[in-house]
Amino acid sequence: MKKSSGKGKKERKRGEAYVLSENSKLTGLDFTYNSNLASRLYQILKPMLRAACERTTYLRLQNALYAAVRNDREHGLGSLRLGYGSVLPLRGFRYSKRVSWSNFFMNHPVAHFDETRQQIQVQLPLAGLRKFDLIHERLAKIDIKIYCVVIQLDDRNTIFYHVSKTLELRKEDHKVDRGITFTLGDCKDAVILCLGTVRCWLTSPDGNEEFMSNNSTLMTGEVFDAILIREGKETIFPEEKSDKLPPPILPGDDDEVDWD
Repeated sequence: MKKSSGKGKKERKRGEAYVLSENSKLTGLDFTYNSNLASRLYQILKPMLRAACERTTYLRLQNALYAAVRNDREHGLGSLRLGYGSVLPLRGFRYSKRVSWSNFFMNHPVAHFDETRQQIQVQLPLAGLRKFDLIHERLAKIDIKIYCVVIQLDDRNTIFYHVSKTLELRKEDHKVDRGITFTLGDCKDAVILCLGTVRCWLTSPDGNEEFMSNNSTLMTGEVFDAILIREGKETIFPEEKSDKLPPPILPGDDDEVDWD
């Protein structure tokens, strides 16, 4: 005997579509825009530190980006865009939730946008580097790279980036603050993501060789600042507080920007 599916219950026919509310349709358009942008941004970020990417890395990036897109103050639902509201939800995004910049440094890098020179100046406080023995007993050196990811606020949201040369730090090195400058050129409207990566080199157990570790706990990638530029000027909304100190003026850049 065929079992009843329930008294008064109307089953949806195969292939029948639910009627979506207007707001649901508009929200879907915003989600599609965000998903496409997040996918393109992830394609840029992933190769920078592929070994640190986890299964949830893309989803967390998508959520952080959507929070920034939802801050849009100029467009209505269904046409929300990045860069028309606070982009601070992107600050603090990291590849792995388990490992952060704080695992290696007590202080984050500080970024400053120089409107006159159209440059991003980054200062890296090395005095806050944690003791090598506390990071790993066989830690030989730490490799640091700083990236300046530019998301242009045009119709296509063009994305490109600048990258520093690798900064190598050994236990015996004198830990003075270092700085670097990225020249943006003609970039009047953009969201700038300032990102730092850390990789660790270990000494082999016999002490004869050094090798870069692929242990995910010995690397990190993190967005330490997100800067919104409109008409060549940094835009800070009233609810945002900035206690950043500008770094000193530093030399210009090359394909891979050298450290001061």
